[in-house]
Amino acid sequence: MRRLPETAVDAQRRDRRSLKLTGTVVNGLGQSASFLCIPWVSSQVTSMLNFSPYPGTLNIDVHFSGIQKMLKRLGKERIVPAEEGFCDALVFGGTIAGRYPCGVILPLVPGYPTSILEIVAPVHLKQALGVADGDGIEFEIYISVAYDV
Repeated sequence: MRRLPETAVDAQRRDRRSLKLTGTVVNGLGQSASFLCIPWVSSQVTSMLNFSPYPGTLNIDVHFSGIQKMLKRLGKERIVPAEEGFCDALVFGGTIAGRYPCGVILPLVPGYPTSILEIVAPVHLKQALGVADGDGIEFEIYISVAYDV
């Protein structure tokens, strides 16, 4: 039997542990589309996640106010602003609904809602998954297991 070539998501799964989460799709502010279209943002996200992101995010409330604090401790990859007036953001690879590669973008700004995670993918997730605000969703975040010694 011939083996298919390993995908970027397969490699991430092999080299990392994962955190499986459920949450509720919620309405966002509508600002992520313009942010993801900025060339230096799109380039960094594409490089980290191995896909070109659809210009927009799916916002998920995981109903756990400690999620961002936990992810901030574990995060290693980040978007670094190339211009004044922008913030850093942590980036985690993952899979959503067991079907699509995705990334979690965690803006490092004060006052950001503590239980909300922004999900990017190569497709428009609401359309591809047939979900709307208020629907439940499952996703997996890959966490690096490499430790400095």
